[in-house]
Amino acid sequence: MGTEILSHIVRDNYIIAKIRGEKGKLLERQQIHSLAEFRTQSEILGVLADGPYGKELSELRDGSTPLETERAVRLGFARGVKILISSSQGSARNFLLEFSRRFDAYDLAAIVVFKAQGKSWEEFVSTRQPLALLKEAELHRLYSMDDLRTIVGIVGDRALVSRVKSFSMEDLAGERASLIRDIISGWGEERFYNYVNRKLRGFDRESCLPIAGGTIDLANLAIILRSKLIGTPNVRDHLIPSSWKLDDRTIDQLLVAQDVTQALDLVSSHPYYHSILSGARQKYEETKSLSFLEVALRKHATHISKRIFLGFPYTLGVVLAFLVVKENEARNLAAIVAGVGAGMKPDQIRSLVAIPE
Repeated sequence: MGTEILSHIVRDNYIIAKIRGEKGKLLERQQIHSLAEFRTQSEILGVLADGPYGKELSELRDGSTPLETERAVRLGFARGVKILISSSQGSARNFLLEFSRRFDAYDLAAIVVFKAQGKSWEEFVSTRQPLALLKEAELHRLYSMDDLRTIVGIVGDRALVSRVKSFSMEDLAGERASLIRDIISGWGEERFYNYVNRKLRGFDRESCLPIAGGTIDLANLAIILRSKLIGTPNVRDHLIPSSWKLDDRTIDQLLVAQDVTQALDLVSSHPYYHSILSGARQKYEETKSLSFLEVALRKHATHISKRIFLGFPYTLGVVLAFLVVKENEARNLAAIVAGVGAGMKPDQIRSLVAIPE
């Protein structure tokens, strides 16, 4: 045990020191809530100008669209992660690169959805993930293709191709497009979970599993619920085979549930996920949307991250916790900018941000 602790301190001392410095720049809960009160984008930019997103935001032109501002925020987050990657080595560097690979799946999912909606390459490229490892030329080649399985097969593996084989680009609309997005994004999260579960050891694995495991459990839940909305057969074929707290028995119960509301009642009584998903049925019935699941996951991951910060400081779990909190902050800011741009009320905007109680 003493040898493991010493090796962690030697390995992670520099990167943890950098993370300590960056943690001090994170926005507080009240600051996030206050931003939702502003009525113009320029007011938000004025508040954020001197913070970690200032470099990217300063490059925006007058009258920039909310989409351009959201991208600037994502670029600020990506720049921070890339700085950590450049200052790390060995297993810590490999860990950060595996974390970044998740964004390739996000880009792949976006390509499929944008093409299914008949949107242009220019519309897609303005939303691409700046942390994704795929080059723009590779993405452009994918966007020129029309066959779903070909597109997925180039970036994904046989498992992912198998999960989407019953779909075609021509029949992707509404919730079916959202289901494909969930399947592909879930595959990206699965790759990271498998890396954590199979490659990490000791403190590193123990501290990272609650975040990575919870993510794939809720990804499977989203796939099951969305499949029920559109009556998709053979739902198990689309699921991530890995799981953490949602065991086979629970998955079976969710699969045979009559509808979305019954499935939400079942998962809301789960010993581990009860606190995360309590009131899920009511939220769904009020909104007729599953978007609350993403907010619930981000709140859960942020809550766990803050608990990790209180533990042994020299683990990859602390690195992951910081990345989760920082990514959540960037997503919150993007949601606020989009909400203000759309003229939403402050309470409506706050419902889109993920801030643990």
